[in-house]
Amino acid sequence: MRQFYTEDDPSKRKFPSIHGFRPPKNMGEYLKLKVRLAECAAKYEGLGQGDNNISSRMQHGLSKVKKLEDYARDLSKEMSNLPLNVDLQKKLRKELLEVIMRDKFFPAKVKQFKDWPLVALKAEINRIERVKNDPQMKRCTPDWNKYKKTIAELTLEYKRKKAELVAAKYGSAKTISKWFRQYTDMAYDKLEKLRETYPTIPKKPAYKS
Repeated sequence: MRQFYTEDDPSKRKFPSIHGFRPPKNMGEYLKLKVRLAECAAKYEGLGQGDNNISSRMQHGLSKVKKLEDYARDLSKEMSNLPLNVDLQKKLRKELLEVIMRDKFFPAKVKQFKDWPLVALKAEINRIERVKNDPQMKRCTPDWNKYKKTIAELTLEYKRKKAELVAAKYGSAKTISKWFRQYTDMAYDKLEKLRETYPTIPKKPAYKS
């Protein structure tokens, strides 16, 4: 279902569960087709077993479609919350750093924040504001080592994250390989939340250290 958001070319979308049918153009068509298939399956599998049997099978099939509808709704919200493009990510990062450099009460240079993800920059802005508004709070510098990792560690970490996103159908390997770190982090955070709700989403592999 993610293909409707990650693959612009309809001919390249693959739907094994509706093989033999005309590929749906959008999510609405896909769900309508799943309803039709559930009804057809109930009639075929319940043939000669009475109307009650067919009705029970149909209700079971439609309940599965209802779960798909719920997932489609959550997926739509999730994708709408992702940044539109990498340029937007860079613009937001620049704006957050400008606020920090303007309001900071400690010596710092922009390059010291180069490893910080967007969520950390936002948290730092909130911390600066809290300290400025509360005279009792200690004015200390950030923990500069908090987000530092070796190049090898970062390379391996994001290689794994991107592989998991590809497996979860967030996009093609070629597309995801071009994502910036912040974009990858946001998408991966969404993936981890979805894993808690939907057991069908690929689990996080058990990596060796």
